[in-house]
Amino acid sequence: MNKRKAMIGWAVYSVAKRAFKSKAKGAVPGMKKSSRLPGLAAKVAGLGAVLGGLMFWRKRRSGHQTAGS
Repeated sequence: MNKRKAMIGWAVYSVAKRAFKSKAKGAVPGMKKSSRLPGLAAKVAGLGAVLGGLMFWRKRRSGHQTAGS
């Protein structure tokens, strides 16, 4: 491989990725660009994951006792 072929491959990959993304966005019915639902859903899922992790971590720490007790 040489740099020229690598550069051409990168350019083709970048253009194809952009084309596939726009095609995928157009294929989803009912989705509008101004819709806030996907961003809100991602935030709620992230918050749930963080809270679940904190609850698991807290339960694990509170159940831990030292050998001398």
